[in-house]
Amino acid sequence: MAEDLYFQTVKAGYEHAATHLIPAYDSLSPTDVLRPVLDHLPDTGASVLDVGAGTGTVARWLAKRGCDVTAIEPVDAFRNHAMRGDGALSVKWLDACLPRPSALPDGAAFDTILVVGVLHHLPPRDQHAAISVLSERLRPQGQMILSLRHGPCPPDRPGFKISDDAIVDQAVSSGLQVHHRSRANSIQPANQRAGVTWTWLVFGTA
Repeated sequence: MAEDLYFQTVKAGYEHAATHLIPAYDSLSPTDVLRPVLDHLPDTGASVLDVGAGTGTVARWLAKRGCDVTAIEPVDAFRNHAMRGDGALSVKWLDACLPRPSALPDGAAFDTILVVGVLHHLPPRDQHAAISVLSERLRPQGQMILSLRHGPCPPDRPGFKISDDAIVDQAVSSGLQVHHRSRANSIQPANQRAGVTWTWLVFGTA
């Protein structure tokens, strides 16, 4: 019950701030956001799951590259906006959230799973559960791309501290291998002023 209340608090914070967050997120270039892991992004024909897709800029960009994209986003204002964007019709949009995205069809599996700027909103136990659950959705030779936020969060959209090492350990125990690990500064000016940094991780199946 407490975890459900926490999720509702975070979701309500995003809904309340959507008016100014939507144009801010839409202004971010997918190539700038994903620059630390561009070499790992899929190309034409790959099946991709974008977890916490926000306003859909990355999901639609990947679809235009020829990927088969499923995007899950629990914030109604973001999802509804994303579904009206250019290229939105080629993306499957679902209302779902971590750690167990129940809206995904049984047996659905993906070549690439993106989890960008999401896990810090989950308590550590759910962070680990999400890695385990998502690893089961990867196809052979699939990959999971994560960004982990370090630094303060807005009071209305709180987050938890997140341990790079703990996430890596959970991924390895879930049968994944580390293909990439790096640290990067935020590309958003407000986050830069607040000292927010990101860890980027790419895991692969055997």
